[in-house]
Amino acid sequence: MNFKKILACSVISAVLWGAAGCSDELNTNDPQSVRKYLTKQQIAFTPQQFIGYTLAGDTAKMTLFLQASYEIDSPDGNGNNALVMAVNQGKIDMVRYLLDHGAKVTGITNSNGETLIESAVSMRHGDIALMLLEKMKESDPELMGAAPAVAFAAKTGATDVLKMLGDAGAPLGVKGADSYYPIHLAVKGGHYDAVVYLIGKGVDVNVTCGQGYTVMDWADDSGYTRIIGVLKKAGAKNSAAYKKEYK
Repeated sequence: MNFKKILACSVISAVLWGAAGCSDELNTNDPQSVRKYLTKQQIAFTPQQFIGYTLAGDTAKMTLFLQASYEIDSPDGNGNNALVMAVNQGKIDMVRYLLDHGAKVTGITNSNGETLIESAVSMRHGDIALMLLEKMKESDPELMGAAPAVAFAAKTGATDVLKMLGDAGAPLGVKGADSYYPIHLAVKGGHYDAVVYLIGKGVDVNVTCGQGYTVMDWADDSGYTRIIGVLKKAGAKNSAAYKKEYK
């Protein structure tokens, strides 16, 4: 082989080696490159790992996962995804990051079957609940998806949460899967302030539950004198079935 051929082969080898070397460099615009980088760093490309970074507040690593085309709504083995866990633990900055990067709010539940807004309300994370409600409005203008959270607040007598939901536009008069309206749940629980709030917002005080009873029926049955008084002022009445059965 003459000198020119040797030189040519050397140049070609150098070019090929350089190309190979460059291919191992991290290119954040190439998902495959990022995946290779994560593998070399021995970082598992799994929902559990992404959730771990979320709870640790490591947005740099979270961003790498997303650059590697990670599906942000992917659940772990327990059925919880990153947003679910961030909401549960009250990590508002991580909730904001995930929402800004496309995490879904509607149609997402935790391992207990609770929606995100239910979880935020039950954990009393008010600021996060408001953030979720604003995001929900983009695909659910009437905020029907917040109805279970309203029911929870009424049932537990969390009037401050009930007001927050109502002020945000959540529906206060939707019948739940258990056949009760929020006003029924508030009365059954003896939650006077919640009852007063719901009445003030104009909910129907004569709706019947799945058993055919009105809120006045439930108030009379439990002997809630103060609630009976405010219901009467609002025009609430006993059902015909209750009158026949108990009167």
